[in-house]
Amino acid sequence: GVVADTDANERMMRDMVEPLGVEVLTLPAIKLVDGEKGMVFLPLVLQNTLQVKGKIGRMHEEISGFLKRSQPAFIVTFWHITFAHFLRCNPLPPEIKVLHIAAQFGHLRLENSQLHSPIEVITKATMEVMAAEFVSSGPCITISPKDLPDSLPPILEVPRPVESMTPRLILCYFLVQHDAATLEKILAKHGTGGVEFHCFTSKPLPEPKGRKLALHSHAKQRALFQELFAKCTGVIVSTGNETIWEAVCRGVPVLTIPTDQHGEQLLNASTHTVNFPKLVRARNRLRIEDIRWVSEYQLDGAAVEESNILRSRVTSLAENGSTLLAIP
Repeated sequence: GVVADTDANERMMRDMVEPLGVEVLTLPAIKLVDGEKGMVFLPLVLQNTLQVKGKIGRMHEEISGFLKRSQPAFIVTFWHITFAHFLRCNPLPPEIKVLHIAAQFGHLRLENSQLHSPIEVITKATMEVMAAEFVSSGPCITISPKDLPDSLPPILEVPRPVESMTPRLILCYFLVQHDAATLEKILAKHGTGGVEFHCFTSKPLPEPKGRKLALHSHAKQRALFQELFAKCTGVIVSTGNETIWEAVCRGVPVLTIPTDQHGEQLLNASTHTVNFPKLVRARNRLRIEDIRWVSEYQLDGAAVEESNILRSRVTSLAENGSTLLAIP
């Protein structure tokens, strides 16, 4: 069986989950980000959290029935906090192994001296509370590009390494529309320097009055994104994880912009720049100087070595597996 939540991507559910032919249980999600407006106002998040907690309680019979029908021996979760809350309140028989895997567990290792704003301190403290929900039902495994204790490599497949930095193609993805619009305006003002920019958001940017867009704007779609990723020479993205790890594996530079007031992305930014000082640059806002850094980047030996270290870690998992994932 598969446990999803109401924020799960519809295309992912259709293309990856439905073909499995197994029962899917969908739990309510706690909404943190609005694709158009950015971060949800904190009091609304707290209100939503209480509402979700109540819904999970009312879904007890439905969730228990799903677990009984699926008869799991091994449950793996990926920062699924509402499911973890249910498991804490309703312990499973000890013969059922539960494993929680997430990059967020790595943020708990950050020292306070590495946190640069009050919202980062609050976010880390919140994650510590959330981690207690997870650890109550099973071990917590960190997804990390570094070889840390109780950790797994961050991606499963190694992309083809970049072979040439020409022609230049910069691939962009933003969680909220505003950041994409800001990038387009900067390129319209300063020019693209002959570089091709492709930008993905929840929906395409509208064409400005009196001129064409300074970049290629696309609604978020997996197939086209992957096609362009295989050709890109640089990446500009909101500060998530997967695309940044894949770009470093490919050996191309990354300019990452945390979504405004998004505490988890701010922590991601700190972690990525520490892990990849040559290939990742994090900034709080878009500037032409940093855009040019990506579009004009020249690979050197240190950057290639940074990429190769991550490639080796990912390859090792594919070839040797991990005892952390051993099914009882």
